[in-house]
Amino acid sequence: MNYCPHCHSPLKENATFCPHCGSDKETGWSEGSEFTDLETPDYEEIVDNEFGSKKKANPLAIVAAIIVTLAFIAAMVLH
Repeated sequence: MNYCPHCHSPLKENATFCPHCGSDKETGWSEGSEFTDLETPDYEEIVDNEFGSKKKANPLAIVAAIIVTLAFIAAMVLH
C-alpha cells in the first residue's frame, strides 16, 4: 500500500492525489495543500448571517391589529 509523502495517509494504488490533504504528484506533494479540518457553519447561522435573524411578532401588536380589524368590520356592518 502506498502512503502520502506529505500526511502519510493511505493511498490507493496509482493515486494521483491524496484525498485527505490534497497533495498531488503534479505539485510534488506540496506542503501548501494541507487538509484543514474546518467545521462548516450551521444552516441557521448561515441564514442569520445572510438575512438577519427573524424577528418574532409582538403579541401586543397582534392584539391591536385584531381590535382595529374588528372595529372596522363593526363600523361597516352598523352603517
